[in-house]
Amino acid sequence: MKKQIVAILVAIAVITSLLTMGVLSNEVGYRISPCDAIDISLENATVTDFLNATNMTTVQVYNFKGYKGENAWMVKWSSPNRLLNVYVNVATGNITGIEEQTYPGPSPTPSPTPTPEIETWHSVITFTGSDDKTTQPFTIKGDEWRIKYTVDPLAGQTKFSIFGAYVYPRGETKGYVSSWDCWYKSCNDTQYIYEGNGDYYIKVISCSNNWELEVEDYY
Repeated sequence: MKKQIVAILVAIAVITSLLTMGVLSNEVGYRISPCDAIDISLENATVTDFLNATNMTTVQVYNFKGYKGENAWMVKWSSPNRLLNVYVNVATGNITGIEEQTYPGPSPTPSPTPTPEIETWHSVITFTGSDDKTTQPFTIKGDEWRIKYTVDPLAGQTKFSIFGAYVYPRGETKGYVSSWDCWYKSCNDTQYIYEGNGDYYIKVISCSNNWELEVEDYY
């Protein structure tokens, strides 16, 4: 296992202190080389566990002369989100300390908050007439809709003007969902209906007037 790890690391390791080995070999007390320090650290269970748990690990070696008052090689094992420093005494080869740091991974990009659709009134269809009429079916999408209605008696016929409207679900002839009337006068008003999401038609009873029905859907 150790040889396999070393073989992999040889291709990617950056051992910066090796550049200074010619100088350090002349100093007193350097019995352990940087490569020895790497080998010693690989024999430690903390290091092997670290390597087994990480990918794309690189290694660097630095001379650290002030670690806990000792002269040590700092063997730095690095992965994208973790760092393990192993301090090896340059004279004895003893591991004098191990420090690990974990870096938070990149924060996930939050999903964009969908913009809520703003409900509003939509014109569906308009009906006009001057006598009885059964309208064509029309479709309502929302749960609330309305019918704006206008009734204008014919000239001189106000006292004879009769208007009534009955809203049925398509296919029904008896159970209407809304109704209103306008007798012997002019009318300009709105009828709100709270049974939606379906097909409907309007049955109009009219005499001596002109009328208009504008259907609007709320969604």
